[in-house]
Amino acid sequence: NVFQYILMHSVIYRTKLLRDCGLELPKHTFYVDNLVIYQPLPYVKSMYYINVDFYRYFIGRPDQSVQENVLMKRIDQHIRVTDIMIDSFNINEFYKTRPRLYRYMQTQLLIMMVINSIMLIKMGGKENIKKKTELWQKLKEKDVITYKRLRRRFTGITASNNRFMMWFCKVVYFFARKKFKFN
Repeated sequence: NVFQYILMHSVIYRTKLLRDCGLELPKHTFYVDNLVIYQPLPYVKSMYYINVDFYRYFIGRPDQSVQENVLMKRIDQHIRVTDIMIDSFNINEFYKTRPRLYRYMQTQLLIMMVINSIMLIKMGGKENIKKKTELWQKLKEKDVITYKRLRRRFTGITASNNRFMMWFCKVVYFFARKKFKFN
């Protein structure tokens, strides 16, 4: 399923592939698991899904990096990882030649953009809204076609700086969090 959010502990790469793609992770930065998924993807020739739990990830600890309050404290690290993802590829280049790869990468990037945007909206303040705007602007400058595609999706409303739209994003996030029980 190309709309599946791929997690680091659900992926196994050949060591040679990781060397060939030149994967380098920033030091002293959380959320680099997103880079471990994203950057090697264009080098993958085949992908297999096995419906087996090889790893169980315990969610719910208050100090966990994905907890909302912790993520907000480390939002600059999350933005840094997203910046690296944006700089890694112009994913639009894969749109026609490798459409499934494009959809995987687009989904991974969209999730990161939305997480950053929602957290920055929730944090509020001019500086955080500016960070959100700059992140979306960076994507637009790097790959305007992918930017437009992401903005056209429902989740693209998180890029808006309209006060009503930002309030709406917070409301949708609140109810989604209740329904799907994340964070």
